[in-house]
Formats: sequence, C-alpha cells, structure tokens
Amino acid sequence: MLRIAGALAALFFTTAAFAAPTATELFFDTPYLMRVAPGTTLNYAYRHATSKADLGEGFDETMAMQVTAPPEDTSKRVADVVIRRGDKEGEAGPFPTMNGNPIALVLLERDVKEMAQLSKGSPFYIRNRVRDHLADGTVEPARFTYDGREIEGWKLSMQPFAGDPNKDKLQELAGRHYEFLFSDQVPGGIYAIRVVTPAKDGTSNIIETSLTLTGAAAPAAK
Repeated sequence: MLRIAGALAALFFTTAAFAAPTATELFFDTPYLMRVAPGTTLNYAYRHATSKADLGEGFDETMAMQVTAPPEDTSKRVADVVIRRGDKEGEAGPFPTMNGNPIALVLLERDVKEMAQLSKGSPFYIRNRVRDHLADGTVEPARFTYDGREIEGWKLSMQPFAGDPNKDKLQELAGRHYEFLFSDQVPGGIYAIRVVTPAKDGTSNIIETSLTLTGAAAPAAK
C-alpha cells in the first residue's frame, strides 16, 4: 500500500510539474476577469513600508476594483479601481480585462515610479526591465489560505535587476525581488503580490510593498 501511495504521489507531482503554466501565461495570457460576473467588486489591501525617511513615507490603502460590462455584451468587461487612503480617494482605469488582472499593473506602475524617483533613473528603462523579466520569471507550485480555505496555485518570482548592466546606479534597489501568487480558485486570479528590497547587508528589508485580496462582493441582486 505504501509503495502504491508513493507511486501515486510521484505521478501526481510529476504531472503537476509538467502542467505548470509559464510566467507569460500566468501574468499576461489568462483571462481572469472574464470569469468574474459583471458588477463584482474585488477588494484588496495595499501596504507600503520603508525603513528610512529618505525612502519615502509608508502608508496603507484599500483598492476596490469593480468589473462592469454593457448589458448587451457582457464579454466587453472593463475594470475600474477606486483607491482610498484615509479620507483621500483616487481612481485608476478603466482597464481592459481580456487578459491578466489589471490590479497588478496598478502596483507595478507605482513600483516603477518609485524606483525612478529614488534612483534618478529612466522609468521607461525600469518598466521595460520589469516587463521583460515577468515573461521569464520562475514559476513553482504554492499553497496559501484565502477565505478560510487552503488554496492551491502558483508563485511567480523574479529579481529583474540582479544582473542588470546598470545595477550599480540602482544601488540597493538592484536587489529588489517580486512574488506573485496566482490561483484559479480566487476571484480575479491574483491573491497577493509582494515586492521587497533588502538592505545591502541582508539583515533587513528597506522597502516592502504588498497587495492582498481581502474579498469579493457579488453583484447586487435585481
């Protein structure tokens, strides 16, 4: 019995590894929001923390992404994001929803802007490096808890500036690494994103940014 169980486990994990999506499929090609009913709001918690004042202020926000579509063609979904920080409110979008989840783009665009400001570098260069590495990041199985349930999914990891020819100009920012947790079992496909910049000596993190799905509100009944 143990041999059979072991053989089945080996077969399962071999199959799972073989079936792993590519980074491009996970981030760019999967139509996560086409699986979300129009009128649904996906709620996220956003947190940004820094260790020193010259790295900018830390803050917490909520991001509510509403998916809508014209009643005559529900395939034409769009997403709008309402961002709240204290008593301040902003918006992002509308975004198309055919592929990926635009909440990741909101986080990454902020990330690019921050790196450009801190390094005095080109946001176009930084944005292109991030995008290039998203396409060939490392994908591995992952498990996490959402809404009281254990969820199986995938973790996409990358460190886009570690081997960059201009990494000396980025200084400690060159060590920044990114993790994305995906699963078809959570609404919107993305459960969490974490972006961490470790100190040069590796003893702590100087900047940490995270975005986490906190829940989904279904469309109001008519």
